[in-house]
Amino acid sequence: MNKLKIIFCAAIFGFFVQTLNAQNNTNSPYTRYGYGALADNSFAAQRAMGGIGYGLRNHFMLNPMNPASYSGVDSLTFMFELGVTGQYAWFEEYGKKATKLNGNLEYLALQFRLIKNLGLGIGLEPVSYVSYNYGSIDSTKNEDGVSKLYSNTNRGTGGLNRIYASLGYSILDRISIGVKTSYLYGDKFHQNVTAFSESNHNYNYMVDTLRASGLTFDFGLQYILPMGKMKALTVGAVYSPKTSFNGSYHYSEYRVDNLTSKVKIDSLYSSNNLGFQLPESYGFGFTFQHFNKYTVGADVLYQKWDNAKFYDETDAFNNRLKFNVGGEYIPNLMTNNFWKRVRYRAGAHYSNSYIKVNNEATNNKDVGFKEYGINLGFGFPMVDRRSFLNVALEYSRIVPELKTLISEQYMKITVGYTFNELWFYKQKLK
Repeated sequence: MNKLKIIFCAAIFGFFVQTLNAQNNTNSPYTRYGYGALADNSFAAQRAMGGIGYGLRNHFMLNPMNPASYSGVDSLTFMFELGVTGQYAWFEEYGKKATKLNGNLEYLALQFRLIKNLGLGIGLEPVSYVSYNYGSIDSTKNEDGVSKLYSNTNRGTGGLNRIYASLGYSILDRISIGVKTSYLYGDKFHQNVTAFSESNHNYNYMVDTLRASGLTFDFGLQYILPMGKMKALTVGAVYSPKTSFNGSYHYSEYRVDNLTSKVKIDSLYSSNNLGFQLPESYGFGFTFQHFNKYTVGADVLYQKWDNAKFYDETDAFNNRLKFNVGGEYIPNLMTNNFWKRVRYRAGAHYSNSYIKVNNEATNNKDVGFKEYGINLGFGFPMVDRRSFLNVALEYSRIVPELKTLISEQYMKITVGYTFNELWFYKQKLK
C-alpha cells in the first residue's frame, strides 16, 4: 500500500513540474527588471503568520525555510503538502487605475523521517515570477515635420523555479542542523513590439530570452531552549552563500515590411558565457511556543544583492532587508468543538525591493520601492486531526520611492492542504 502511495505522490510531483512554468501569480511591470518578483518561500500556514520560519519547529507544519527543522519530523508520519494561490491586484499611475486577477499552482512538498534524528524533505517551489503586459502610444515626426503615431508594447513571462531536497539532523537534544540542496531552472522571456500607423515597415519586433540552470545551497541551524512545562524558545538561522549559475542569453530584432510582408533581421546576439548569480543571504529568527496553545515569532532576512552578477555586471541591484512577525493561537486542542480546534493566525511583513528602476520616469536615476503587508489565516483540522487545510489571506502595498512610478496593491489568498498520515505505524494484534 505504501508503494502505491509513493507512486501516486511521484505522479503528482511530475505533473506539477510540467505545469509550474506555465503559471504566474503577478502582473507587475516591475517584473521587467532583474529576475522578476521574488517568490515567498514560505507555505500557507507560515504565510498566515507573516511568513516566519527560521525559528519555527512544528510537527504539523512543513517548513521549507530552515532545513534544520526537518529533524523534528514525527517518526511515524508521512507529510505531503500542495499549495495554490489566487491574487487580485490594483495598479495606479498618474491617477489612472487598472486591476488584474490571476492564480496558479505554487508549491508541492513532502517530508518523512529516514532514521532516528534524521528527516528528509523534498519539494518544488518558485524562486521568482515574470509576468507583465504594458504599453504606450506616442508620436514621432518624419522628414516633412508631420507627426505620426506609433504604439510601443512590452510583454514578459517566465521566472525561476527550484526542485530541492533537505536533510535535517539533531546532533544533540537541543541542537539541529540542516542543508537544502536545490536545482535552479527557468526562463525569462521579454518581447517589445513597436507598431507604426503610417510606414513602409509596419512594426519592429524585439525578443530577448534568459535561460538559467544551476545548484544552490542553504545551511540551517536551530537551537531549542525549554522554558518550563510545555514551553520552549527556538532560535534559528539560515545561511545561503552567493551562487553562480549557468545563464544563456539570446537577443533578436526584426522589422516587418507592411507592403511585402517580408521579415528583415536587424540584429542577432547569443551568449552562453554571461555571469549570473544569486546573492549571499543571512536569515535569523525565533519562536516562542506554548505547545498545543500558541506560537509567536519574528524573522529578519538580509540579502547582499549589490555584489551579485547580472549579465556580468555587479551593482545592478539593491541590498534587500525583510522583516516578518506573526503567530497562531489554538483555543482548545483537546475538545470536540471544531472551531476551538481551529488554528487562528495573524502576522505582518516589510521589505525593500532588490531591483533598481532606471528609465525616463525616474530621470534615469536608480530607484526602488518598499513593500508592506498584513496577514490573516486559519488552519482547519481534518477528521483525522493530523491533516489540515491551511488558508492564508494577505494584503500588500508596494510604494515606489518616486510618485511618478506605478503603485500597486494586492489581495492574495493561499490555500495549502497538508496531508499527514501514519505510514509507519503498525498496530499490534492482541
